Amino acid sequence: MKLSRISLAILPLLSLCSVQAAVYSVEEIGEVEQVKSTYAAALNDNGDSVFNGAIRSIQQDIFGNTEIFQYFNFPIRLDLIDFDDEAVQALFTDEQLADVTSGTITNDIMQILLQRNPAAQPIGNALSYLQQGTSVAINPLLRDTNMSRGNSEYLYDINNAGVAVGVATTTFELTSFTPEATTEQPEPVATDFWVPQAGYQLGVVLKDGISTLLQPPYQEFGGGFSGANGVSEDGHIAGYGSIGLPESVQTSLTTACDGKNQPIEVCLYRNTVRSSGASLYQQRAMLWQLQDDGSAAEPLVLGFLGEKNTGETYTDTAVAINYDSYNQANAVNSKGIAVGHSMYSDSDRKFRYQAGVAEAAYRQAHATLFVDGETLPMVDPNEWFVITNAAAFQVASSAVDINENDVAVGYASKVINGNVRSKLFYHDYNSGQTRFVNGFFDSSNTIPSAINDSNQIVGRAEVIIGGTTTRRLHGFVYDIATEQFTDLNSQLSCDSPYTIVDAKDINNNGGILATALVEKERKDLLGNVVLDEQGNPQMEEVAITVKLQPVANGEPETCGGEQTEYERKGGAAGVLSLLFGGIILGWRRRKA
Repeated sequence: MKLSRISLAILPLLSLCSVQAAVYSVEEIGEVEQVKSTYAAALNDNGDSVFNGAIRSIQQDIFGNTEIFQYFNFPIRLDLIDFDDEAVQALFTDEQLADVTSGTITNDIMQILLQRNPAAQPIGNALSYLQQGTSVAINPLLRDTNMSRGNSEYLYDINNAGVAVGVATTTFELTSFTPEATTEQPEPVATDFWVPQAGYQLGVVLKDGISTLLQPPYQEFGGGFSGANGVSEDGHIAGYGSIGLPESVQTSLTTACDGKNQPIEVCLYRNTVRSSGASLYQQRAMLWQLQDDGSAAEPLVLGFLGEKNTGETYTDTAVAINYDSYNQANAVNSKGIAVGHSMYSDSDRKFRYQAGVAEAAYRQAHATLFVDGETLPMVDPNEWFVITNAAAFQVASSAVDINENDVAVGYASKVINGNVRSKLFYHDYNSGQTRFVNGFFDSSNTIPSAINDSNQIVGRAEVIIGGTTTRRLHGFVYDIATEQFTDLNSQLSCDSPYTIVDAKDINNNGGILATALVEKERKDLLGNVVLDEQGNPQMEEVAITVKLQPVANGEPETCGGEQTEYERKGGAAGVLSLLFGGIILGWRRRKA
């Protein structure tokens, strides 16, 4: 476990007698000037990495959801705020109002401007980073070329050629619009609207510093959407995109978005994209092939598992089964074999998906292998599924990565000990076998993120803090050959200040890119260090991206102090060096 502060004080004396070295050294790469927290994404064999930073995130607690802003000096458009408006003036004290109208922004004022957003200025959720070798991480601009920070940009994967892929949501431009005159309003007044760029979300390819957008097959009614999740060494790109809109939706959009009361682009955006970020477009898994100039060829649209793994559709008399809503490719290898999840149904199995609604045929998305025009299952949907009376658990299993040995890795969910739990599996395409890994204990959620060509798997799994029932996340590495499932925190030096909560990628050199919790000086929304009454910096725990580098001949250190217990396989108690120092905030990711 990590040592207490008292133990750290005497560590130099203890180290004189130590002959061990930790298994991994920790290199912090995720501290950047724009945001407080960063989250790991992918690492290539050259040591290049991509990760993402939080502009804002949602913290969940017993009181509900709280929006937390983490961007330093957000570019608020003060020129767009009407400070003569009484409602705007009511947001501030007299002193604050005098400051902000003169252009002076304090931390309290910034908090008000971000939370109340009087100009309705678009505010994104994330921005992406690229770190090459030992250089400082940079923030490449994928669609937000003006650095307005009004959209969300993520990078999810990077290959050995340095080609990175991800997604970027639409940017907005403030445009004046005059509604059509009516009898009630013969002289309408011009109004400003934030008009979105076509394509509410598009996949992105970043090559040699140049960003290229992946266009979906269907781009009507607002541009459609696409997303890029993984890239192989030969330039295959795995993702998803829009293939159409239901006719009923097209009809309603044509009627509603007539350009009389608001710009057509605004209407289409508001009516095709839900507040959750999902859309009304039909979606399918896709593969693109990267061209030499950085562009991508027309995507190959992939199939779905369908009715009993036949690839055929089934029309349920009780509810429509939308096979084009839950298809997605998450990763692809150099042979063009892709993995992800797609909709599966079984008309012989009936479930009541929602209280008061008739029973309907079983349908959920399941882990899928896409190869040579075939769509193949990887897990048994009769064992791994979750149905409740409240709603359908739509993604029951998913494959998140595949290596050059054609070994795929993913997770599947079912009820274990009365609760929905997910378990790691790996599937060997050549043998057709799927094996599950229990993780730290029977009911531990165990979610993989990546697998390398040495068949080592990394991800995150639940541990239980000794003497409590509290569950925390720890990053792990699992070796298929040795069947060793290892908590990465037990492989760090005793004086390490980091708690590894999620291992996102592992390269063929054994290097791991992970998200860690570490104590840092607290900073306000302007990037200034917050001091206590004595003038000392306050401290807080933040998420940060780190690289774990294997140490030659390294061995786990035997650390002093109190150890943390957690439940072992079969329910037996065991003792390992585990500690979780905080709660990682919610983060939308492509894998797991």
